[in-house]
Amino acid sequence: MSARRQGWVLAVYTAFVFAFLFVPVLMVVLFSFNKTASFTFPFHGWSLQWYRSVFSSPDYRSAIFASLKVALLTVAIVTVIGTLAAIAVTRYATRGRETLRSILLVPAALPGLFLGIALLSLFIRTKTDLSLGTAAVGHVIYTLPYFFLVASSRLLRFDPMLEESARDLGASSFTTFRKVTLPIIAPALIAGALVVFSLSWDEVLITFFTIGSQNTLPLLIYSKVKQASDPSINAISTLLLTGSLVFIVGVRKFVADLQT
Repeated sequence: MSARRQGWVLAVYTAFVFAFLFVPVLMVVLFSFNKTASFTFPFHGWSLQWYRSVFSSPDYRSAIFASLKVALLTVAIVTVIGTLAAIAVTRYATRGRETLRSILLVPAALPGLFLGIALLSLFIRTKTDLSLGTAAVGHVIYTLPYFFLVASSRLLRFDPMLEESARDLGASSFTTFRKVTLPIIAPALIAGALVVFSLSWDEVLITFFTIGSQNTLPLLIYSKVKQASDPSINAISTLLLTGSLVFIVGVRKFVADLQT
């Protein structure tokens, strides 16, 4: 096969892959503006009624706020615990360091269904009422390994001589961490926090078993899709996609400014 023909084959294959990945997303965006509730062609005109339906729905508003509460609480707890754990594992050559590392990474290898059922059993045995707080506990256990991996990988590449120099100049351990260590590892911590937020925001299985009577946005969308074809799902999905893209661009700019 000639080089020119190989180039054409590669181009067609690449186009097919991109079409397979992005055409369904474009269809969701397109039908979010459809005038009717139909999910099939021909297109029946343009309308914003499904977006108005989302913004006027108390179910969507409460689910979005519930998702934000759980995700932000998860990020706050995981960032503190994960950072301290990463420092302990990478900086201190204790006998149980590898055991601690293994324990921290175990939840990432377990199915979400298993974690959800196990936590539900624990809460029932301890007579704990299911709420957004118990859902956040499940999300912390589920997302902590991912944050730990991001933070510890950055700390492994950190030059400890920078901290030694700060201490030689009279800085205390806390001052050294606040003015030397933290600014250098901050981009990795932000990246890890974003991963945690994304995982918590989209989590369904663990949330289903640990949240009780309340709904997060993924659970609400799942229940609506399960019951009937609701065009407002296309609208909320488009809004989430747009918000995600704006958020990613903003964070990239923030991290770039932080590093300069």
